[in-house]
Amino acid sequence: MARRNYAFDANMLLDDGAAAHTAAGYSTVGGAQGIVDLGGNQGITITLPSISNVSTITPQQARGDFVCVVYLTAITLSGSNIQTLTLVGSNNPGFASGNVNLGAQSYGQAAAFAYPNGAVTTTPPGSGNYPSGYQYEILFTNEVANVPYQYVSLYVSGTFGSATFRAFVAVLPRE
Repeated sequence: MARRNYAFDANMLLDDGAAAHTAAGYSTVGGAQGIVDLGGNQGITITLPSISNVSTITPQQARGDFVCVVYLTAITLSGSNIQTLTLVGSNNPGFASGNVNLGAQSYGQAAAFAYPNGAVTTTPPGSGNYPSGYQYEILFTNEVANVPYQYVSLYVSGTFGSATFRAFVAVLPRE
């Protein structure tokens, strides 16, 4: 089976890979939090002309299936370090409230992971710094509990060493 290819759009960039992440926080593009607007007008009410059969509508973004493509260029792991990338959805453009977890992926020493019987190796395979070119996919939808979320950002957390990566959102292609 061949690897999927995803169309890159600079407006869908979550992290530009310009700086290593050494502490918890949101990923960055150009030194600022990387935020992708998936479209829609969450919470906006539109008043319609008087000839309409309803006076207002509240357009909402439809549910969508997406992928966060992560190119992990370097990660330092030792002992029980684990680093997690979590896709955060929000209808607040500043991510100040109402945030939800849309998906996540962890990297680290398997012996320290929460799942039982993990092989005592780095996950994915490699030791110390992973070679350049590893591509990972975090599949997600922008809807949780029947609520669509307009904005997406990527939060980095863990016990830390250092992680450098580029990440962007793409629409999951149909097969």
